[in-house]
Amino acid sequence: MVRIKNYIRIFQFFSFFFIASCTTPPPAEETKTISMVYTDWSESVAITHLAAVVLEEEMDYTVNLKLTDIAGAYREVASGEADFFADAWLPETHKRYVNDYVGEIEQIGITYPDARTGFVVPGYSKLMTINDLKDYLNPVIGIDSGAGVMQKARRAIEQYNLPVSLLSLSEDEMIEQFEDSVKRRKEIVITGWDPHWIFSRYEVRFLEDPDTIFGRKENIYTIGYTGIEESHPRAVRFFERMQLTENQLNRLVYQVMLSEDPRQGAKNWIKENEYIVNQWVKNLHPERKKIM
Repeated sequence: MVRIKNYIRIFQFFSFFFIASCTTPPPAEETKTISMVYTDWSESVAITHLAAVVLEEEMDYTVNLKLTDIAGAYREVASGEADFFADAWLPETHKRYVNDYVGEIEQIGITYPDARTGFVVPGYSKLMTINDLKDYLNPVIGIDSGAGVMQKARRAIEQYNLPVSLLSLSEDEMIEQFEDSVKRRKEIVITGWDPHWIFSRYEVRFLEDPDTIFGRKENIYTIGYTGIEESHPRAVRFFERMQLTENQLNRLVYQVMLSEDPRQGAKNWIKENEYIVNQWVKNLHPERKKIM
């Protein structure tokens, strides 16, 4: 009789774990579709298309891209409409947008650690510091008015008490005027930033900023909505690893600028930098299902 009771207890014990294992839900599968937002700035286009190509071709994701303005990029990531934005300039340039979404955005990884903004001139320019613009008669050529570099440019004009105006154009229009001035060896001042392909193609430099209105060097981050790792753990690992040097990023931006299709420009860069990309995706390839 004692032996029968022991068998019953053993049966109940294993039955409990069998039932528990059957009723416990399996872990949620990773979401295989990713949405990325980007702006129409040269480094944003280049970084985003590079990431998209790697995520799709090496990690088996489907990546949807959406072009927007800078305010829209932060708004869509914070709300979860978009998963990633890979061109967040912090802690200064995009500070106002981060402050709008405290607790809703995560900084995932540093894509580029030596970003800088300021007034940029050709290497032959006689202008050396921002104070020299007090005798400059032409407008400073800028980009869209909502950009972080334009906010700082307006502050610099006020802080340094400059008699210059600030012209708001598209990036392409600004660079077109810059290239035309370089060909004619004329003075020109633009609202520039590094990384940018003009630093690979031309001899250019920043005007000295004694009052540090434009701030010091900062980082370009990839950001996502808070808790994104639960849906995209491999993508988060990838963005934590994806970091570029000055030469690598400026070369990437230049390759993309030369290509009619930015995706092809990113692929051309990947061919030249396979070792670097392999380090980013190491052990992040999708698991293949076993055939029984």
